Amino acid sequence: MSSTTRDAHLKETLDWALSRMSGAGYPVQSKVSLVVDPALKFMGYAKQVDSAHLIVIAGWALDSEMLGGLVLHELAHIYHIERGSPTHTGGVAERTIEDVVRREGLSEREARSLYDAFSHLQNILVDDIVFSCMKERDHRLAARFFMEWVSDRPTGDPVVDATLVVRNAFAIASLKKRRVLDTLDEMRVRNDRLLSVLGDGWRKDFEDLERFLEQAKPEWGEKELGEALKEYLSKVLGLMSRRKGLEDLK
Repeated sequence: MSSTTRDAHLKETLDWALSRMSGAGYPVQSKVSLVVDPALKFMGYAKQVDSAHLIVIAGWALDSEMLGGLVLHELAHIYHIERGSPTHTGGVAERTIEDVVRREGLSEREARSLYDAFSHLQNILVDDIVFSCMKERDHRLAARFFMEWVSDRPTGDPVVDATLVVRNAFAIASLKKRRVLDTLDEMRVRNDRLLSVLGDGWRKDFEDLERFLEQAKPEWGEKELGEALKEYLSKVLGLMSRRKGLEDLK
């Protein structure tokens, strides 16, 4: 793809996504630009530069069917930033996670697992906007995308396995919340394989996490978010502290 063709493709994608956002009642007011990072390993991310925003896209993602969905997702984050949503202002979430890390004496990798869990909570709220901007065909693409998130094999490391269980809960809750049934049965089968090895206690915790994420509300204020986040992180910590059945994996 030549640079001229690439730039035209990016502009068309951004214009399409901004139009979808505005048409669904979520106009983005900031200046937004798309740029390509050929070395980026994952699909993309957004960052703020002064009052403008950059959406950085991996070179390999330019031909992906999910490019439009990625841009919508990052625009939805920008929309929340513009409106000062508690999930995106950093204050209450950062303080809550830091308090838990300090109180529990967590290692760096354990703390990273909590930040990953918060990212899933943030994303499931953001995707309320994304799904409202999508057509039925886009929902089917999203279902296949979330299918790839579901793990079916534990590692024997409680921190890693906690991260996998939370990610599975996020993927399944994302489709349940929007009543997108494509791939949902297959996702549950894969998740059941994971939980059948980890044990019954993990299964109940998974169900609690899935329910929590499915019922998460974008209109939470700072106090509500702080309370919800404490409950959520407590569930994740419970997973990381589990050892039952792990000796069978070694």
